[in-house]
Amino acid sequence: TKSSWDPMPPKAAGKTAAKAAAKGAAKAAAAAGKAAAKAAPKAAGTGAVAAKVLRDTKEEEEEKEGKATEPKQEKAEDQKPAEETVPKEDEKTKEEEAKLEEQRKAEEAERERKKLKANGDVVLKYSMYDEKFPIKDGKITAAEIDETYCLSDVMPGCKIHLSSKPSEEKYKMESAGEVFPYIFEEPVGTFHDLEADETYYVFVEEDETEFLKSQEKAKQNFMGVRSAKTRGEGCSCIEGNPCAQECDAQGNSICLDWANRFAVAKAHGWLGYQAK
Repeated sequence: TKSSWDPMPPKAAGKTAAKAAAKGAAKAAAAAGKAAAKAAPKAAGTGAVAAKVLRDTKEEEEEKEGKATEPKQEKAEDQKPAEETVPKEDEKTKEEEAKLEEQRKAEEAERERKKLKANGDVVLKYSMYDEKFPIKDGKITAAEIDETYCLSDVMPGCKIHLSSKPSEEKYKMESAGEVFPYIFEEPVGTFHDLEADETYYVFVEEDETEFLKSQEKAKQNFMGVRSAKTRGEGCSCIEGNPCAQECDAQGNSICLDWANRFAVAKAHGWLGYQAK
């Protein structure tokens, strides 16, 4: 007889077990897929955050490096002009030293030249006179000049001066308001820095009291004298030129006041030199 429990045949039981296993595997795979899908955004988000952190860190480092290099660059730029000015300053210093050396050599050469010309003869001109006078160490005195030209005999109390420029230049310069250069005197009456073989000009400064006396005497001497047109040959002092001689060839007196001829000539317009 056939039992009431009829078990599944072995073949059918195997198929059923295989289906159950396949179904379980499919569920497991689906669950794993869902889990992976959920985990994927999280992983992607974590990677993005990490990448951003790295990028920000790199930017910060680059910014720090840039700030660190800027002062160096500025310092280098500041130092560059200073380095460029150093050669220019050195060049300027060398030029100044060269000029000073050149000036020193010129002054030394001038001293040597003056030393060579400190002794010898000079020509001293006064009116029509141009005598030679000896100098020593570049010096001569007013007394030595007066001894030859007798200027104090004609103009008592006068002072004698020398200049390298003639009377014509004196009047031009004074008219233009310029200072006329006289030879240096120390003490007064001793002339310095004269050079041999040169020409100098004598200037006489009359004593004011003596000059006024001379003027008064000149007026008295020439009161009533005939004009130049009618007087014939005679004293030229009244024409503004000092007489060159006191008497003519025959010994007749020509100059009316030989001792004061220069003062008389001045009173009649003499400029201190021979008029042309």
